[in-house]
Amino acid sequence: MLTAGDFKQAIMAIDTLGATPAILVKVVELTNDPNSDIESIAALLRADGPLSADIIRLSNSPYYAPPTFHGNLNSAINCIGSREVTRVVKLSLSRQLFARDLSSYGISARAYWSNSVAAALLSEALAKDSGLNPEDAFTLGILHAIGRLLINRVIHEKGLAIIWDGHQPIEQWERSAVGFDFAEAGAMLLKHWHFPPATCGVIRWQLHPDRVEQPVSLPGCLQFALRLLALTGSDFANPDWPFPELDPFVQASSLNHEMVSHLVLRCRADFQCLFRAMDLNG
Repeated sequence: MLTAGDFKQAIMAIDTLGATPAILVKVVELTNDPNSDIESIAALLRADGPLSADIIRLSNSPYYAPPTFHGNLNSAINCIGSREVTRVVKLSLSRQLFARDLSSYGISARAYWSNSVAAALLSEALAKDSGLNPEDAFTLGILHAIGRLLINRVIHEKGLAIIWDGHQPIEQWERSAVGFDFAEAGAMLLKHWHFPPATCGVIRWQLHPDRVEQPVSLPGCLQFALRLLALTGSDFANPDWPFPELDPFVQASSLNHEMVSHLVLRCRADFQCLFRAMDLNG
């Protein structure tokens, strides 16, 4: 079995990739600061070329339907708004982080990132309809499976020939293969990146519905989003998904079949639009 020390070494290796969400924490701080302005946010983002390019690309896409096209970062941020910038930063940073196939899982980078985006969109939409913080819900959705990046990295760092067979429950395979599941590994990674303790806690306990004291909460929202994605498909392509009317989140939030169906359709449209905007349909 691997140790926490083995994982810490792998975390250092991930840091060398350059695309760490540390910048996201700083962006959130700036957007929450009433004294910050567009220029201060742009100055923070300008040093990251791929991130700046993604913000400009998305600001010019049908997703935001701009009246005119934007050629610089200040104009793009001014168009979509400082709050929306954090959303784009999350999408762009996650795409950079998830740019490599998870070979130990047999999961492509594209499939890994698309599942994370779908979880983020669904978590955000559920949070809006349930009176929860949609920005926090989006963050939890986009980063919920980041622990798999760490597990895949540590397996390769150690030169282990371990591959998921695709049949055993994935978190069970992780625990038997390396001693940690993706939720534990993800919380470890986010703690290293100085994410708030509450965020790390939701990621850490996402596989434990028994620890959710209130169904209509950010932990409950993330867990329901993941259960719903298992029914709809990670690209929302399953048209015959069964409505989970007995789900604790559904019952506590008074959602009905029509409301959830409409929400899923909105998420599917946003999902497809985002992939077109970021040139990922090819």
